[in-house]
Amino acid sequence: MKQFILLFFTLVTVSTAFGQDYNQIILNYQLGKIDKAKAELEKLELNPKAKDKVETVLWQLVINSEIYADSALYIKYPDAEKNALAAFDQYKKADPTLAKLKDPASGGVRAVGLLYSQSFNIGKENFIKNEWNKSFTYFAMAEKVGEFINNNGLNENKIAIDTVTVLYTAYAAQNATLYAEATTYYQKLTDLKIGGADYEDIYRFLIDYYSKQKDQANFAKYLALAKELYPNDSAMWAQLEMNNMTENTGLSEILDAYKSELSKGTMNEDKYLNYAETFATAKHEDLDRLDSAKQVEVKLAGAEAFAKAFEFSQNGLYAFNAGVINYSVFGVLDDRYAAYRGEAAALKAKRAEIEKEQYKYADESIKWLEQAYNILKAKQDRSKSETSSLNRAVDYLANLYIWKRDKSKVSASKDYDVFDAKFKQFDMEHNSFK
Repeated sequence: MKQFILLFFTLVTVSTAFGQDYNQIILNYQLGKIDKAKAELEKLELNPKAKDKVETVLWQLVINSEIYADSALYIKYPDAEKNALAAFDQYKKADPTLAKLKDPASGGVRAVGLLYSQSFNIGKENFIKNEWNKSFTYFAMAEKVGEFINNNGLNENKIAIDTVTVLYTAYAAQNATLYAEATTYYQKLTDLKIGGADYEDIYRFLIDYYSKQKDQANFAKYLALAKELYPNDSAMWAQLEMNNMTENTGLSEILDAYKSELSKGTMNEDKYLNYAETFATAKHEDLDRLDSAKQVEVKLAGAEAFAKAFEFSQNGLYAFNAGVINYSVFGVLDDRYAAYRGEAAALKAKRAEIEKEQYKYADESIKWLEQAYNILKAKQDRSKSETSSLNRAVDYLANLYIWKRDKSKVSASKDYDVFDAKFKQFDMEHNSFK
């Protein structure tokens, strides 16, 4: 009897709030007879005067959310999810104050909670099964409702963001190759400058995404955030910055950027190394777009950048690469020299001009190759790459010194014996390092 009286007074209270048209819906809802409550709601929806009322829309949300969260009823009424979400969107517009939803007697807060939790659970079930598109659909629904709950104080503790749901939604979108959608959710986290090891890949994703989209403003924005939050990974950020430049500009523009940064004197080892590798490994088709003088300038910028990187760490491979690039320019000039055969005065003058340039690059190449040789030869735990570079350095030095020796013989220079001794030293060490 007491329970009946309590139910009666609850019914009276709710009836007062929602009107007599809703009595049967309320009664069946209170008794947990959701099936019957739905039937009464459908009758009310047929009434033109009642179907668009805020109270009706709210009951659509409440009843359909209950069905959505009940596995047995959901099978019987598979449209409940769609109907609940539609009612949710309609109600928000019809009652911006949310007064009726927040009324404890309405069941509205519970309904929104059910809509969130059931969507999250279905999203997670599909996530585990690698059903990425379906998982994203439900997680996106949960995230939308969860944000509403949080923003309107419908949970006990207001939080800045529901990171778990946002992350699941973003991951599902990314795995479904819905990259634009994934970006939307990842940005909800990064725009709050959320950091930590678990979130670093998110910044990498956004940086890569905006680079591919050629959106330089957002690329720069998220690169700056990544550098701020993860300063210990400067090498990675420098590499991504260079990748963006390589993908979205030409060699000439990259060369200009290098000169600009070089003049400021603010580059670190990673920056120099990225420029060096970009110039040194430039594709032939990219180089072919430049005139011959600019091509040489690109190569020499690579040598200079390797030399600058060497100043930071005394890495023998950096010195070797600086030497090799100068050696390659020397080789191009040697081929050009050979093309001007003949005894005519004009041909001799041209060879003399080329030879003067050769000396400059030969000396620069020797300078860096000998530094590489000394460092790598003294190293006890050389890698395969270092050993290979050491053997190559020996061969290049032998070639350069025999060239200088033979030139000194023609010019009657006193340095012949010095160059000959150097040539013999390196020639004897051919392929001797294992």
